[in-house]
Amino acid sequence: MDFSRRSFLGTGIGAGIATGALSGVGMAPAFADLGTKMPDWHLGYQNAPPAGFDPSPMKLVFGKVPAGLKGSLYRNGPAQMQYGDTFASHWFDGDGFIHRIAIEDGQAVHTGRFAQTTKHRDEQAAQKFLVPGFGTEGDPTYPMMGPDDANAANTSVIVIDGKLYALWEGGSAYELDADTLDSVGVKSWSDDLSGMPFLAHPKTEPDGRVWNLGVGGSNVVIYRISAKGVLEDYTLVNIGASAYIHDWAMTDRHLIIMVQPWINEKMIPPFIDSFEWRPQDGLKLLIIDKNDTSKRRWAQAPARAFYHTGAAWEESDGTIRLDAALYAEPILGQDGGGPEIRGEWTPEYGSFNSVFTQIVIPTSGDAKLIETDLDGDFPQVDPRFHGKPRKLTALVTGASSVSPGATSLTVYNWETDHADRFNFGDTRMVEEFLFVPKPGGTTEEESWLVGPVLNIKSGKREIVVFDAAGVSDGPLCIWQADYSWPLGFHGTWA
Repeated sequence: MDFSRRSFLGTGIGAGIATGALSGVGMAPAFADLGTKMPDWHLGYQNAPPAGFDPSPMKLVFGKVPAGLKGSLYRNGPAQMQYGDTFASHWFDGDGFIHRIAIEDGQAVHTGRFAQTTKHRDEQAAQKFLVPGFGTEGDPTYPMMGPDDANAANTSVIVIDGKLYALWEGGSAYELDADTLDSVGVKSWSDDLSGMPFLAHPKTEPDGRVWNLGVGGSNVVIYRISAKGVLEDYTLVNIGASAYIHDWAMTDRHLIIMVQPWINEKMIPPFIDSFEWRPQDGLKLLIIDKNDTSKRRWAQAPARAFYHTGAAWEESDGTIRLDAALYAEPILGQDGGGPEIRGEWTPEYGSFNSVFTQIVIPTSGDAKLIETDLDGDFPQVDPRFHGKPRKLTALVTGASSVSPGATSLTVYNWETDHADRFNFGDTRMVEEFLFVPKPGGTTEEESWLVGPVLNIKSGKREIVVFDAAGVSDGPLCIWQADYSWPLGFHGTWA
């Protein structure tokens, strides 16, 4: 294959990081009056303890634990947002903190650890921000040798053949021990791919095979990894634009790369300052045959921004359907999450302004958007149906009047257009919920939904379980920790 790792990295975010060229958005100083009095919801943005959390049993405070619920909920998110009187400028820039909530015999035990990346170790030693990030400037004198020197490992997690990886879209996967969460180190899928970006949203087929992308400018690497964690193949695709790609979609036959018109041709840190919204280009969709990646076609859709997809499936005539939280324009742009990190957020800032949408891609011609009346994000589907025809998507919805968090968990049924919702109210900030199949179950409804919420009234963290067939009936059970931890982004169940 004609593939140059150096030329790939030379066009991507990693190249900009490695130059150490710093300009634009800087770090925000803390306000003196906020140092001692933050709003209750700011627990979601405070630093996690440097040593993490040793295994700690959580207390069952509501309901009865379903028989057969056994496994581990892993979560990841930024948890080092402040050094001294200085805050990170963007939510995407905090160091990754990985959680394990091990559930067995009705008990839930929480463990939490920082990924001991080069970035985290050096900044902890210096007690200040050093590394340029998505929106945080860093220290221009800090030596950068490559993308993984800036790896925050802070976005998502995946378990492949029993091995746990923390993911960050600008660099390599980062391995941790799946039981203890002790750091192992950077994962290279092959010598040729050392230091290559590995997106935070890989797609796992029901048989365990994993597909993922790595993005550098207009170049995209497609990874195909076996269920045993062995690289089977990779290929390079040029998508024609340096678009922001955080997520993508997959059917049982095709990969769908969604090229939104949010373009960064400068590729200099802090990167958020270099993006340009070009709605005249619309949302372009590249459909690639999984069995022969040279077979490709494009479809066009109206201009939309997005961060997360649910999943895609394919009908017998070749029509592709996928659902995603779409925005009229990018959010979390310059200073994205900055007011929350500094404790300055007020209701005037607003919350979700997305539209939960199904994108219908015909075998030829333009794509069509089917919009719901739901605003929200973090869509999730039953892993047994990833890439296959299905009807249910769970997502976080509902804007709070007192915090920047969401208030509700909603399960949307594409067959009936029915939204089944549970509203926690303004006292809780709701995060992503995952489908966990019930033992012996075969349908999407035969699942639990498991996820974390932050109880801002008690100042404690909770893990909540619902029956996917009746979310509006309320939780089946709730475990509560004796403490809080910061809000995260994404998780996996193993």
